Amino acid sequence: MEVNNNGNKHQDIIFVAVIIVLICFVALFNFVIDPYYIFRDSTIKGFNNVKTHKYSNKRTIVFSDIKLNSKNKDIAFTGNCLLSHYGSGLDNVAFFTIPVAKVEEIIEVIKNIHYLAPDIKKIYWGLFYDDFWNAKNDEVNDTLPELTNKNFSFQDFINLFFSYNTTKYSIETVRDSIKNHGKDIIYVYPYREIAKKHYDGDLSFESLDKIKEVKEFTEKNNIELVIYYSPIHITKKIHLYEKGMWNSYQELKRKLVDITPFYDYSFANDYNTTFLDENNLNYVDNIHPSNTYNNLIVQDLLSDNKKIGTYVTKDNIDSYLNSDTQMLENYINNNKNLTDSIKNVTVNDANIAIRRKDAV
Repeated sequence: MEVNNNGNKHQDIIFVAVIIVLICFVALFNFVIDPYYIFRDSTIKGFNNVKTHKYSNKRTIVFSDIKLNSKNKDIAFTGNCLLSHYGSGLDNVAFFTIPVAKVEEIIEVIKNIHYLAPDIKKIYWGLFYDDFWNAKNDEVNDTLPELTNKNFSFQDFINLFFSYNTTKYSIETVRDSIKNHGKDIIYVYPYREIAKKHYDGDLSFESLDKIKEVKEFTEKNNIELVIYYSPIHITKKIHLYEKGMWNSYQELKRKLVDITPFYDYSFANDYNTTFLDENNLNYVDNIHPSNTYNNLIVQDLLSDNKKIGTYVTKDNIDSYLNSDTQMLENYINNNKNLTDSIKNVTVNDANIAIRRKDAV
């Protein structure tokens, strides 16, 4: 019996040791792969730089991110996930964006940036028409956690190193990086964000009142809140126009400017009017800029001499919107084949991918 007991103890020790090793491996694996860019901007080419899910389910770790990455920062970006921070190389700037973010969620993030990172005194908030659209296919399974502790907590530790989502996305990051030979973006998806969006819910501008409230909140706490309208490709604007939603798209901007002036990066320019084909280096799809264009936008927002964004005020809103409509209608008339393809897009077209020329 003593031999059996010793054997069982030995097996138990081995079992516990294996479990500990596996736990340590998972934590180290997620730290090295870092699918959300929480710990570093630098990547290992061909191994972890194709971070397909750097924003997916980030709600579970957004406060952990603020706690970890607000040190020595005095500027923050937040909003939906249309702007990435990768490659910006700005040591004093933090990025706290989440996927398919609704206005109410970002207001919560802004308030918690103030509570968790009081040294941040300037916040750039990227807004987009879809943020105000409560569509059924925009529902997310995860929610923003409640702020319970300003310090790094045990739950933060679990979220970052051991959660199912983080581990899953670490594995997919390695898979995609190896598959794509370390290329960050090698495909253009010309219809993805058109085919996926059905607008089958309700458009509500009630959230604008909450934007006004958070504007007052930041002013009270000596934080400069800068609103910018996120960059979108002209094909997305054609999509809205052809679905009869252009007027409400424009109305959002009219209502927004009554609250605050803002910078608009959706106005037609050389970056967002080139076709989404193999030669397009500026967009991944209809609403997500490539890393190169993303960095240009970030630098432009931070610059005192903006060359890309259009500053919209109560004084110029009418002429600005009229020019935007006229330009779009001219573009549609001059690109009928493209317009017809957008009219006839189906959900199956979301997966159409064009290999970018510079990735060949």
